[in-house]
Amino acid sequence: MADYDVAVIGAGIAGTVCANYLTRDGKRVLLLEQNHQGGGNMSGFTRQGFSFDGGDQSFESLGIVFPILDDLGVYQKHDWIKARYRMVSEDFDFTIDGIDSVEDALRAAFPDEPGFKPLFAEIREVSRFLQMVCTPWEFPLLHDFSLGRMSGIVPWLPRLKRWSTFRYREKACSVIRNPELRHWLTQIGYYRMPYLFFAGFWHLWSHDYWYPSGGMQSLHRNLIDAFTTAGGEVRFNTLVTGIEPAGSASRRAARLVTADGYSVTADTFVYAGDYRALVNSLLGPQFFRPSMVRTLSESRLTEGLVSVYLGLDISDNELAAGLGGAHHPFYFPNYDVVFPDVHSARDVHSRMWLAFNHFGPQNGSAPAGKSTLTLQTYSSYAWQNHWLNGGEGHPRTSDYRQLKQQVGKEMVALAENLIPGLSRRIAFMDVGTPLSLKRFTRNSEGSSGGWCYDDCVSPVFRLPQLNLIRTPLENLYACGHYALWPGGVISAVQCGRIVANLVAGRRALAPLRG
Repeated sequence: MADYDVAVIGAGIAGTVCANYLTRDGKRVLLLEQNHQGGGNMSGFTRQGFSFDGGDQSFESLGIVFPILDDLGVYQKHDWIKARYRMVSEDFDFTIDGIDSVEDALRAAFPDEPGFKPLFAEIREVSRFLQMVCTPWEFPLLHDFSLGRMSGIVPWLPRLKRWSTFRYREKACSVIRNPELRHWLTQIGYYRMPYLFFAGFWHLWSHDYWYPSGGMQSLHRNLIDAFTTAGGEVRFNTLVTGIEPAGSASRRAARLVTADGYSVTADTFVYAGDYRALVNSLLGPQFFRPSMVRTLSESRLTEGLVSVYLGLDISDNELAAGLGGAHHPFYFPNYDVVFPDVHSARDVHSRMWLAFNHFGPQNGSAPAGKSTLTLQTYSSYAWQNHWLNGGEGHPRTSDYRQLKQQVGKEMVALAENLIPGLSRRIAFMDVGTPLSLKRFTRNSEGSSGGWCYDDCVSPVFRLPQLNLIRTPLENLYACGHYALWPGGVISAVQCGRIVANLVAGRRALAPLRG
């Protein structure tokens, strides 16, 4: 008899959602996590009385996340703050409260630009589609799939196919005559992000981005508590280094092996971690087609982030006023869209867009009279010879520590365009790099959202399945934002539920049970 019915490797949101469902099915489930807590890219930390979200700062529900959290009894444990976005440049300053207001603000900033009318006409079509298929609290097609419901989508399929490419985004944005503005609209977001995401984000930023009161880590504590209360077992600080088959010719996984030499047997294994690591080390490339190994090793990932975590001698109310009442202001010092890489200049981060993240007193992230602020922009794992560390090794070099502090100061200087005098109000400061994300999440290159979203690049964009859930071993499932297109939080949560359904013998999109 195996030690467990199911062993789930990785306690990010995909792994914990999957483990919760399987435990609710009455299975004996072991959840293993290499970090000291759950959360993955959504985990947080506390320093000197200031609490921060390490990676993700908010997320969309898209009718996926909220129904599943509600189904697991976790949604109602939080007050949910609807995130408000703001865009600032030398030409405009507007909050994203609807597509009409965005178009009006851009027209006011660029009164001679004739391309806004056709551009926003189609953006509204994407918004109309999203409003038709889902709200933040329901997505009937995904949570109780039927051919009847699918028939309502059929007329949209030609447009969805077209919208799912970056090439169409280039075409749609080509109506903008101002070259700098056209470049900005074509490139902002993740690298070569398809038109559907570019247009859809204006809708989602207006209606469907959320933050759990108490912070991201509190959400994950509640997911872990629900799992253990239902009888599940979790082991933190446990790094899984191998998944072994029953024999040389077997197509079934028999056991997992940890870094400290323990082995665990299970009837079924769910791997909710970095897909490259699964192929290259945990299972081994010999189980995969050589072409697949090459594709997964060479495919571009979503960008890593550099994050500056600030504890401030500023009250929450004063900081909120300085940010214009927005939780996520974006500041653009120019209309360049840079994706740093190994060749980028030493001062690249001083000239990039900057995201501000602050959720005020409802978050409870700072002592009385103080506040927290997280600044973020894209970066690169390989930049400047791995941030002058020469690789991902520990301990970090002194040059690495000096460089990340330098970059942090550059980003604070940029932030002073919105919050004058910010540098004089800092009580605590730390900087996280893509190497930090790799260390705490094990995601290759510190990727923030799985594979690159470009339809020509992503190995998971394979019609009609759009997933990599099945592996060469029949009782080993992949789960998470690497395993289900497109990636990010919504894919991770949905994939956790899909894999739990498959393990339990249900159809992938079986109805939620409540």
